[in-house]
Amino acid sequence: MLKHAFELFDEEIDRAELSMTPLIDMVFLLLIFFVVTTTFTKETGISVDKARAATSQIIENKMMLIAIDNKGNYRHDERRQGLDEVVAAAAAASKRQPELNVVIIPDRAGNVEPLITLMDRLRREGVYRFSLGTQAKAE
Repeated sequence: MLKHAFELFDEEIDRAELSMTPLIDMVFLLLIFFVVTTTFTKETGISVDKARAATSQIIENKMMLIAIDNKGNYRHDERRQGLDEVVAAAAAASKRQPELNVVIIPDRAGNVEPLITLMDRLRREGVYRFSLGTQAKAE
């Protein structure tokens, strides 16, 4: 009788297994949840014909974009803003996030004066981390 009980116990241990199906189902459901709830934003704004440069680099850090169109108008946050507004926004953002890069995207057909004015004002406000947005040259 005792031997028979041990044999039943051994059979139960042999039959115990871990099913991966519920785990795979949960991962799949989480994936569907995140895909459905993620919001995708399409950036809209003005069309700026960027200058081309052989040394263009992709900036991976946090950044603030300021565009200057061919008429010298400044754009930030998808709307036209004056020079004072753009500089104030950049200075405030730079104080909140010291690692912030301000990327200025001038139109290649535009006048250089608005660009120089913006860069000068940014420096006066203590914003020194800025660069020009360009497009890589096709080789």
